[in-house]
Amino acid sequence: MIDHYQRLGVPRGCTFQALKQAYRTRAKACHPDRFRNNPAKTAEFQELVRAFNILSDPALRAAYDRSLTAQETVIFASGNAPDLDSEADDILEELIVGNNVPPESSLATLLSDLAKTEVFLTFREGKNHFTARKWQNAEKCFRRAMEFSPQNILYRIYLARTLAELGCFWSAAWQYRFALKLGAARTPQLYMPRIRREFASMFRNRHPVLAKCFSGFLPPANPFVEDEAEKMERALSRTLAKELSRGKTIHTDRQLH
Repeated sequence: MIDHYQRLGVPRGCTFQALKQAYRTRAKACHPDRFRNNPAKTAEFQELVRAFNILSDPALRAAYDRSLTAQETVIFASGNAPDLDSEADDILEELIVGNNVPPESSLATLLSDLAKTEVFLTFREGKNHFTARKWQNAEKCFRRAMEFSPQNILYRIYLARTLAELGCFWSAAWQYRFALKLGAARTPQLYMPRIRREFASMFRNRHPVLAKCFSGFLPPANPFVEDEAEKMERALSRTLAKELSRGKTIHTDRQLH
């Protein structure tokens, strides 16, 4: 059975840049638009996107590499605690610019859009630099991703983390605060307790004076209580995110706001 590395034509120890180049080359060769949505080419493109989705994410790639040894299949969960309120929120925030899910969506159809592909590649490149502790390279990628989608919460969170590692605490605090304000404005509201704890811990441990200064500037930390409509919305989000992460097609006539 062909594995994701073989599908992209790269060795297991390849860099992200090699992975990205291989993806671009192979995506051009089988892009459905070039073949009038030929079913065989569409299926090939979907498998290519699924392979790149896993190998371009540091956590998913590490889990996948372990699975190759254990002869198991990694399908959905990354194994890491979500940054937002759920893993579904994380996936939707990363993959969909503006969180609007068009009808007939799948990961492949989303990444057939050049703008969405570019921001996806940029953010994934930043995550790889971040994991490798290449903070300046990571900062450039996250800032570029934010130019594409300034309302994206994850981009700001990762930029904040990177700025903190670079010692730019005031700038990091501003990005954390902006991300939390974006979450508070979402429907359903994102409380993001992990990010609040991360913010408080970072400044308390590294700069107690700044922690006191910025504690009053964060959005209210009152826990929110979801009503039935919000519960249904979040359940839909989980379903959409799970299917998108598997590359399946989504049939929906509604949008996530």
